Amino acid sequence: MPQSKILVDTNTYLRLAKTIKPLLFMPFGVNEYCLYILPELNKELGTRTLQSKFPWVEEQEFSENRKHFPSIGRKQKKSIEHAFEFIWEHVQTELPGPSKVDALYVAYALELGVPLITDDQDMAELAKVFDVQVMSTLELLKIMLDCGHTDMKTIDGLCDYWRYISDMPARFHFDYKRLFGAK
Repeated sequence: MPQSKILVDTNTYLRLAKTIKPLLFMPFGVNEYCLYILPELNKELGTRTLQSKFPWVEEQEFSENRKHFPSIGRKQKKSIEHAFEFIWEHVQTELPGPSKVDALYVAYALELGVPLITDDQDMAELAKVFDVQVMSTLELLKIMLDCGHTDMKTIDGLCDYWRYISDMPARFHFDYKRLFGAK
């Protein structure tokens, strides 16, 4: 069975990679879900601000895990570039907020026909404009739970940690209750 690729944006990567290891390029479940990032995530993680806030990203196990990207051919690459130009123009004229990297993620997800995991509301809104399937980090965790790739103890530990560091995903309380029941 072919992999069911899923793109993970920077904020979801940073929320999950330290706990669910390895996070990327590790198929799970009957559908062979496999999480990927774009090379641009590594460039974002190279900034001094993120390195000082998340020093673990430079550890070998994490940098090695971030070397796998969705494979694309030349024709797909051209389609992604064209989609990006169109999406970025839309951002500049209609929906300020998403970054160039956000627009690139949307272009990849659109052209590859894969879901995009993000808690960034501007990015999610942009993806919806272009009919890209968007899921939150909690929705991804629910898929992982249903596939036996994680458990509720891990999910609740992550949620407690997010509360502790004041990094709660948008719509957290609504999504948690909808997906996992009241806590």
